[in-house]
Amino acid sequence: MQESNHEPAPEALNRLGHLSSGVGHHVINAFSAIVSNAELLRIKLGKNSHSFDPAVMADMIINTALEAASVARRLIDYTRPITNIGESKVDLDRLVAGYVESRSQVDPSGIAWSTDLTPVPPIRGLPVHLESMLDLLVANSREAMLPGREAAIAFSTSIDSRGWVVLEIRDTGQGMGPQVRERAVEPFFTTKSGHVGVGLSIANGIWRRHRGTLSIHSQAGEGTALRLCVEPCDE
Repeated sequence: MQESNHEPAPEALNRLGHLSSGVGHHVINAFSAIVSNAELLRIKLGKNSHSFDPAVMADMIINTALEAASVARRLIDYTRPITNIGESKVDLDRLVAGYVESRSQVDPSGIAWSTDLTPVPPIRGLPVHLESMLDLLVANSREAMLPGREAAIAFSTSIDSRGWVVLEIRDTGQGMGPQVRERAVEPFFTTKSGHVGVGLSIANGIWRRHRGTLSIHSQAGEGTALRLCVEPCDE
């Protein structure tokens, strides 16, 4: 019997839910900027019109943006049950250790995997979602590797000065320049031909569902470090 190469339906649905949520948030943020600037236009120019009324134009911009943003909000609300992280406690250092052990043994790419995992307080989350996030981040690192250069991915956990849990993923890939780094988590942004550009966006969406923040530290030609921070759950 031939095996299917497609993702299991629940996993594909989860990823679609996280992507929809990420796109929705991105659209809402964009419309918020439009509304803010239109309101400034209305305030500054509303009383100085001659051939046209800029206040009327600003009102049209604001109302259109708010209406479109409400559609994105409904999309987020619709996918919320799919992307709900639940109330389970997850030991992130143990989860990453198990993930690396299982994935590195079957990785055909020849990448060297390493870990430096300090025990950290538990966080709220779903292991299956977190593992899916790690798959996406590792795939992004794997695609960034350069031929003829040592390929390595390193995972570490720690606690920052606020008491938050920190997961860092470092690779020896091609890195990112400032312009790419700034847009890296945007849905559908990619510098690779033939790629859709949703992997990092979905991963970021999953981590946001876990109430975490993701930052990218990278320079072109010097690899990339992803820093994921999240507040631990109450004991």
